[in-house]
Amino acid sequence: MFKKSPKFKYVFLLIDILFLSISLFISIYLTFPEFIELTKQNIYFGFSHMLFYLIFISIFIYAFRYNRLYFRNILVTHYRQFVLVVKSLVYGSMAGTILLAVFNVNYLALNGKELIIQNFLINLFFFTWARGVFGKILFLFLLEKNIFPQSVLIVGSEGAALYAAESFANDTISKFQVVGFLDDYKQKGELIKEDFHNLGTLEDIEEVVRSHRVNEILIAIEHAPYNRLIHIVEKCLATGLPVRIYSDLTNVIVEKMNAEYYANIPVVVLSQKPIDSREWVDKRTFDMLISALALILLSPVFLFIALGIKLSSKGPVFYKQKRIGKKGQAFSFYKFRSMHLNSDNQQHKSFVTDFIKNSNKKKEKEIKIFKITDDPRIFKFGKFIRKTSLDELPQLYNVLKGDMTLVGPRPCLLYEWECYEEWHKNRLNAIPGCTGIWQTLGRSSVTFEEMVILDLFYISNMSLWLDFQIILKTFPVIFLGKGGF
Repeated sequence: MFKKSPKFKYVFLLIDILFLSISLFISIYLTFPEFIELTKQNIYFGFSHMLFYLIFISIFIYAFRYNRLYFRNILVTHYRQFVLVVKSLVYGSMAGTILLAVFNVNYLALNGKELIIQNFLINLFFFTWARGVFGKILFLFLLEKNIFPQSVLIVGSEGAALYAAESFANDTISKFQVVGFLDDYKQKGELIKEDFHNLGTLEDIEEVVRSHRVNEILIAIEHAPYNRLIHIVEKCLATGLPVRIYSDLTNVIVEKMNAEYYANIPVVVLSQKPIDSREWVDKRTFDMLISALALILLSPVFLFIALGIKLSSKGPVFYKQKRIGKKGQAFSFYKFRSMHLNSDNQQHKSFVTDFIKNSNKKKEKEIKIFKITDDPRIFKFGKFIRKTSLDELPQLYNVLKGDMTLVGPRPCLLYEWECYEEWHKNRLNAIPGCTGIWQTLGRSSVTFEEMVILDLFYISNMSLWLDFQIILKTFPVIFLGKGGF
């Protein structure tokens, strides 16, 4: 769940699992006192409910993680942490109620409401003390005793890097230890700030990390080209250490998503471990199950849309188009047709080209009007299915085939690919998806280069948990009519 996170997060994870387990056991005992006796008499009785226990506890852990309860800046607070704990317990209890109904655990389902309420109250008591009081004390103790050392290498040496170093020095709680700076444009050994020197160039990072026993890397640069940032990130991730970014280039991630704070600076967290073969199998299995189920359940909707298209415009129901997928490979992409036949594509081609090359130069307030309005190529019913993103539903077939995944960077048009700079193409180092991070924000709120950064962030942090969050956030965007490109 945490990939390769700082070790103190695992300590709090284990504590949370312990208290959640104790709370669940007490709740079950109070609701169904015969549980222990039945388990002693029939060991299968206990094992048969193990899956229920594992899912129930996992729900709460995911709720804790979703509400940022393992973030460093949350762990050192009282009131804010308490509010997030209550919020997580409410989410977990609601999901637990559904879980009881799904599992139909007879002896618990009979008193399900009582069990959930008792479990909520016991958890509230435990975590008010465990998190609100002892949690902060434990966290500060671990830092004070240097049990989990936090030696940080800062990549960069200008404004952002100096500000980060100063923030770490002034932070009396987290106790970060800056070992030095790394900058290609400074001489090795050059004094950067007080006792801190430039330890070398980016090519020296492996040796610097090893010789100075670095635990984490902070990339702190500003006003640099995006391709430069991508190069630095790749070098840093290759060390296998936790990597954070503090840069104006990643502001879109900080502003649009939950950022973790180191000292008082917002950082973007990157995963060091790409998803392994087992996780790929899990993701593919999830894709196939959801897409197959959706195709079956939505078949009446497909028929309704097909009828609407036939009554509105002459021509086929489906629109087949070549799109660019993983590693630049073309594939057949399916949508419901929303345009008249033989429509001139030049207007859209000009729009896409302009959007890629110039959207980043436009002021934020201008971005919202930077799109085609009243497109004459689209017939009336086509406008409806576009606004509601219903025209995208046939892509479930692409998911079933394996050309696409439910969540991932959107596949691009052939003429869009031709406009890409080399670093833009990195966004399609993964299988393209039906939805992604920037689709949940609404296209008109981000520039093209911010879209690419968000896609690269997704690729770096790809997981089933992140996919699940993105899918949930996609629905409000669809209902509000903020469909993607």
